[in-house]
Amino acid sequence: MFTDKDIMQIRILTLTLLISLSGIFTVHAEIPEAEIPSLFRQTNSLYAQGKYAEAVEGYNAILQAGWESGPLYYNLANTYFKLNNLGRAILNYRKAWNLSPGDPEISKNLEYAREGLRDDIAALPLSVWARARRAVILQFPLGIWIGISAALYFLTIAWLIAALLIRPLRKKSPLILKWLGGCLAISVVISIMAYSFYRTPGAIILQPTVSVRYGPAETDAAAFKLHEGTEVKVVRKKDGWLQIALPDGESGWLTADSLGII
Repeated sequence: MFTDKDIMQIRILTLTLLISLSGIFTVHAEIPEAEIPSLFRQTNSLYAQGKYAEAVEGYNAILQAGWESGPLYYNLANTYFKLNNLGRAILNYRKAWNLSPGDPEISKNLEYAREGLRDDIAALPLSVWARARRAVILQFPLGIWIGISAALYFLTIAWLIAALLIRPLRKKSPLILKWLGGCLAISVVISIMAYSFYRTPGAIILQPTVSVRYGPAETDAAAFKLHEGTEVKVVRKKDGWLQIALPDGESGWLTADSLGII
């Protein structure tokens, strides 16, 4: 028989699990699935026929409908590359890479597109810890790391409930909870680091040439110039201007419409 304390613990854990689930499975407006694959195939056909401007419209229509994926951004990037729009090609290759970081075709085409960049900016050297942290974070997109943490959290809660319901499992609980708790703690730490890493958004220069200014106004003096396709980090926003930072430590201000946020 369960004691009043056991029953209360089960109720609390069950309520916690339900609240957690309601936070993750948010209801979104349904878009007919039959239409998206059809539009995607039609747009791929336009690309194959060399109708690149029409293909851009098709892929962007799918994105505006709220659908996104690594292959979709990859195809859009290829189309922009065919149109000699290097900035938007690299922007969409980067978006594709963020969603599918392990895809070799995306990485290969991204590197190929970068060969056409005019700016050669050497990054500051990273410490061993920074390189290791970056390597771990980039194994998966941020959403996957958060999903791993959520899955481990649910497993921990489920095991606690099972141990309360099935007495023989209680003997194994300390060891199981030790491993689950350790894995959960590690995944949460990585998720926090990943969030911090992705919190500062990257951006791609979309205009052929831009003047980076010392302040957020046209009257501020130009510090240096950047060219289409160069990747920067966005530090902050102010009145339609973005403060950007480069891998070599240089920084300045650009108008928001000269950049595409990754």
